[in-house]
Amino acid sequence: MKDSFKTIKTPIQAEIKIQRSKFIASAFPCKSQEEAEAEIEKISGEFHDANHNCYGYRIYPSKGMDIFRYSDAGEPSGTAGKPIYDSLISSELFNTGIVVTRYFGGIKLGTGGLKRAYRDAARNVLDAAKIVEVLITQKYKVSFPLNLTNIILRILTVDGIKIVDSSYTDKGEIEFMVRLSMTEKTEKALISATNARIELTKL
Repeated sequence: MKDSFKTIKTPIQAEIKIQRSKFIASAFPCKSQEEAEAEIEKISGEFHDANHNCYGYRIYPSKGMDIFRYSDAGEPSGTAGKPIYDSLISSELFNTGIVVTRYFGGIKLGTGGLKRAYRDAARNVLDAAKIVEVLITQKYKVSFPLNLTNIILRILTVDGIKIVDSSYTDKGEIEFMVRLSMTEKTEKALISATNARIELTKL
């Protein structure tokens, strides 16, 4: 089961010049479509005097649906947004967006030249970006009699599981995050080791 994806750690900009046109690529991490759209609007406002602010973004699939969008922003159809988006695919990145701002330098590049320019601008900024791996996790809460505390903690203190909260009153309660690929194994281990004397809830 795939339970991780790559994204960029922090926003970054990189610039290239082609035939006197200046291409400024702004790459940014984003966790949702709404966040991506807000960042695109912000960057486009920053470069409001540019000829074009073309973009593409890709969000990790939700409920099996790919979430992505790209725009040529006034450039000839297919010459800007798609090459930017394709650079995210070729780099295997999710939760990442790129705006490529163009200041026209007076020399027309043609459709082929534009595609290469926007592709190269996007690749250039991604080459400079710090790539990180994000783990996909499931959150649980387990409630249990206090005499099972050591057994529960022994199961939950392994790589791939992170305890985020705990309380001990008349019973124990622990909230924890587990890598998606480990959920079934962890559920079975908790139930088996405690003879099912726990209450396990997905949050």
